[in-house]
Amino acid sequence: MTKRAMILRHILVWLIFISYEMAYIKFMVGITATLFHYTVFYALNICLFYFNAYVILDFSFFKTDRPYLNAICLTVVEIMVYLAIKYGLDYLLSKMFPPSVKLIFGKLYILTNVWRCIYFIGFSIAYWSMRYMVMFKEKNHLMETEQLKHITDKLELENKYISAENAYLQNQISPHLLFNSLNFIYNAIHKLSERAGKGIMLLADIMRYSLVSSEDNRTVPLKKELEQIEKLIELSRLRFKEEFFIRFKKKGKLAGTQILPMTLITLVENMIKHGDLGDARHPALVSLEQKDDILVFKTINRKRIGRIHPKSGLGLRNIKKRLMNYYQNQYALEILDKDDDFSVMLILHL
Repeated sequence: MTKRAMILRHILVWLIFISYEMAYIKFMVGITATLFHYTVFYALNICLFYFNAYVILDFSFFKTDRPYLNAICLTVVEIMVYLAIKYGLDYLLSKMFPPSVKLIFGKLYILTNVWRCIYFIGFSIAYWSMRYMVMFKEKNHLMETEQLKHITDKLELENKYISAENAYLQNQISPHLLFNSLNFIYNAIHKLSERAGKGIMLLADIMRYSLVSSEDNRTVPLKKELEQIEKLIELSRLRFKEEFFIRFKKKGKLAGTQILPMTLITLVENMIKHGDLGDARHPALVSLEQKDDILVFKTINRKRIGRIHPKSGLGLRNIKKRLMNYYQNQYALEILDKDDDFSVMLILHL
């Protein structure tokens, strides 16, 4: 409910209550007063109602250590102040509108006005209790909703990982077959061509890493990932001979760091597949730097004129999904596609 709607509801309830009391006093008791009298005294009682609810009770129960004792003491003071204000208003109005009966500040006057004060304080306590229960219920509902959302997000993340792991395990049959075939080919040709045999063994090592890197843990040592990148670069040098130029720079304390497997090597493979690495004047660059708990990995390469391989963007999309599933908001992936150069920068908060 909006604040405006709440104010209109309060005004409507007060109008109904005041109309009922005025009608009761007129028809049952036979006492009438001027509109000015009614306005002044009902304004006093309404102020008493809200002051007791929003000041006395809120202060006593939310900002003190002994709420009940403080509420009782403050209510007594509140009644005394009410009597003083009420008598002051009665005295001023008696001067402005002389009554038919003389104003006497005595026992009957005190008891009547104390009862009237307690009457509105009782309504105020009931209103405050109802408001507090509604607020408490809404707060509990909000907390339960947040807890359920947290549990749901956690289960969703776990389901994504399980689904990916199942797909990974299901697809291991074909890589295993290829791995065994590569071993057979190596045994058959390494004596005939040392270069071809070395290339097959490098490819087999990379294949083996892709198969076993996620079998036991969701992360692997950074050192192992870097070893595979070096093997991929060495394999590419065998393929392209003198037409392959790339620099690989590492900086920082890299030991003991764990990362998501097949992340960095996929970025390098994407660069080798689509970039122009045959210009000695503009070699491709792969750099890795770790400082404190932040890992920065960059690849920069010249763009190839006339693509040999069609660019689908599938590799980068898969990387983004895997990073989001595992690191969530603890990473940044920046891709710059310029006219001549293509660069990727990955920042991981370990």
